[in-house]
Amino acid sequence: MGSDGSGAEVGLVFAVSDGNGRDARALLEELNETLIGILGHNGTAHVCMDDFSRDGGFFLVGYDGGNPVCCAGVRMLSGQTGEVKRVFARRNHQGYGTALMAAVEAHAAAVGYRCLVLECREGNAAAIGFYRRIGYAVCEKYPPYGDEKDAVCMEKPLLCGTKRRKDTQPDDRPG
Repeated sequence: MGSDGSGAEVGLVFAVSDGNGRDARALLEELNETLIGILGHNGTAHVCMDDFSRDGGFFLVGYDGGNPVCCAGVRMLSGQTGEVKRVFARRNHQGYGTALMAAVEAHAAAVGYRCLVLECREGNAAAIGFYRRIGYAVCEKYPPYGDEKDAVCMEKPLLCGTKRRKDTQPDDRPG
């Protein structure tokens, strides 16, 4: 059990999932529809679901009472930096997003990431505000977003992971 800071208790169970699995696909379809409503596109231009099953990648699905309610993936961007992609929590469920991101960050640290980055669009003000509230800060745009004027890139350092990845070098954040 955790709290989202507003007093709403959240009891979620998180599972590493195949990003192409049934539960993940259902949540991602909802995400795509939501983004079309907000931005006019589904946000999949820079997403390859296979990245979540490659070295350092993972995809989490959160369950409440056995029902899938939220998801997010991390792919290796470079060495000790992971990129968070496809974050979604069903509406009207206070605390799911906060709990999801805490689980993503904990899992990322455990597999050796020291920093997470993500990208939002300026038109998605609610998401940008959410990420700021949970400790992400705007950073320099990283590839492939450098020339995309409405891209907002954000980052958050993580506590040291419990194991160190063999292929990492110190301070190898993208720049």
